[in-house]
Amino acid sequence: MNGQFRYLTNLETSFKMVRWMAIIAVVGSLAFALGVAYWAFAEVSASRQKVYVLDNGKSIMVALAQEQNINRPAEAKDHIKTFHRLFFTLEPDEKQVEGNIREATYLGDRSVVRLYQDLQEAGYYGQLIQGNVHQKVEIDKVEINFRQSPYRVVTSGRQLLIRANNITIRKLVTECYLIDVARTDNNPHGFMIERFKVVQNQDIETVQRANQNTNL
Repeated sequence: MNGQFRYLTNLETSFKMVRWMAIIAVVGSLAFALGVAYWAFAEVSASRQKVYVLDNGKSIMVALAQEQNINRPAEAKDHIKTFHRLFFTLEPDEKQVEGNIREATYLGDRSVVRLYQDLQEAGYYGQLIQGNVHQKVEIDKVEINFRQSPYRVVTSGRQLLIRANNITIRKLVTECYLIDVARTDNNPHGFMIERFKVVQNQDIETVQRANQNTNL
């Protein structure tokens, strides 16, 4: 009788061990499966943050999309500054004026073309060329509202009209909206200027230039 009891006890102990081993095996399998799933999810997320660019069909460069998003505000400001430099920095040379305006139109919509046509019809560019006037722009501030698309932009700065005898300084304030577009060779930042207009452009000071022919 004692031998039978001992046999049942050993059998029960064996069943408990088997049960615990089965539980451990199941828990271990679940843990392994969860670990593999987490690793796979992390790899997929990381791959989605990468942009692969083919460089002349030879090499592959990797750029993180997340870093591009971080740099987006800086790119937007540079887009605006580049446009203003092209549109408002002009030499008394017809080909230079046409070249700058052509490059500027790649960065904006029809509102930019209309402004150029209005100035051209008013004889503005002809006066610059005939008067041998060098026009430059200095940007002081670019304010962009990224909370809502299209992004509203207000740019303020100074416009300089440099003549042989004097320099006229004008206050320049412009307004426009930015939208995201595909990047191209002519528009590397991937922004497009919409509804561009000059809000303020008035003379604030005229400075006489020193006589450069004075003998020292």
